[in-house]
Amino acid sequence: MVRRHWIWLVCLLLCLMMPTYSHVKSQDTYTINSPEVKDIASHLAMEGHSEHDLATCTTMQRYYEEIADMLNEGFDKQDILADYEAMYGEQGFREPNKTGFSLLAWTLPFIALGAGTTAFVIRVMRQVKGHRVVDKDKEGQEEDKSQNSTEDDIMKALIEEEKRHYL
Repeated sequence: MVRRHWIWLVCLLLCLMMPTYSHVKSQDTYTINSPEVKDIASHLAMEGHSEHDLATCTTMQRYYEEIADMLNEGFDKQDILADYEAMYGEQGFREPNKTGFSLLAWTLPFIALGAGTTAFVIRVMRQVKGHRVVDKDKEGQEEDKSQNSTEDDIMKALIEEEKRHYL
């Protein structure tokens, strides 16, 4: 009876370990077509060959094989990307890092564009406001001119009357 329980217990443990064993077994055999290899390769510029076809580009095939070999040796994604960064620097990646100086390089064009746009809008608003003030001044001067011309006409008429009166 005790022996029967041990046999069932061993069978149950073997059944539980089978999926785990197959998972470990599948991780050991990465190929250039594995999704993990493609995911890591998608971060690399591959010396300008990242947009080429994998079937025809030998440089791209070499990168994929290197990544598959490193995964088969037990390296994880971060280790592999750190290794490529050590070899090629940020130029080896499709996108620069989003930390440190690279973050400044990412954001500086947008900051400059925003500052330039703001300065342009402020300049245009000031010019429009300046034209409105000039237009108001011109209207005021025209009103003054019309008042002055009326006063001048009155003065001329008075002077003419005085001239007629004394002459």
